[in-house]
Amino acid sequence: DTNGCTGSATLSLTVTCPAITVSPVSLPNGTVGSNYNQSLSASGGTAAYTFSFSGNLPTGLSLTPGGTLSGTPTAAGSFTFTVTATDSKNCTGSRQYTITVNCPTLGATPTTLPAGIVGSPYNQTISGTGGTASYSFALAVGSALPSGLSLASNGTLSGTPMAAGSFSFTVNITDTNGCTGSATLSLTVTC
Repeated sequence: DTNGCTGSATLSLTVTCPAITVSPVSLPNGTVGSNYNQSLSASGGTAAYTFSFSGNLPTGLSLTPGGTLSGTPTAAGSFTFTVTATDSKNCTGSRQYTITVNCPTLGATPTTLPAGIVGSPYNQTISGTGGTASYSFALAVGSALPSGLSLASNGTLSGTPMAAGSFSFTVNITDTNGCTGSATLSLTVTC
């Protein structure tokens, strides 16, 4: 002090991190086989931010350190994960997300098959639509093909029709990602 006397005191100071907010609040859902791209950002700390995750990202997606969540989902389901943003001062903030990945609507083409003739060999390939190739096909339970025809798992409808008439039948379709759908097809067999 002014008289030359001295002393000491021990002081303590706690420095805390600011609240860091990860945005957006929620992420859009995805579709199996369709491109997904979403940017994440952070605020409240000192730029630049680095992003990481814990938990289960949808299969086929990845998160870059810059905050881009992208890729092509390959499996349907509900996926929950936490994204953490780390600022330049090593302070962090996190947000939990849940993304539902849905299967696309699968179909088949053509829905009206070329006509067949009784007693003549028939061969037509059915193609899948709406999902990710390759597709497998099976006749739906309770559905029947015209007599003399059979459906292979690769979508080939072949054989020799044995009766004339208009026929309608349903096929189940499964794409390479395990997504399923069905389509009703029609075929006319003439004399």
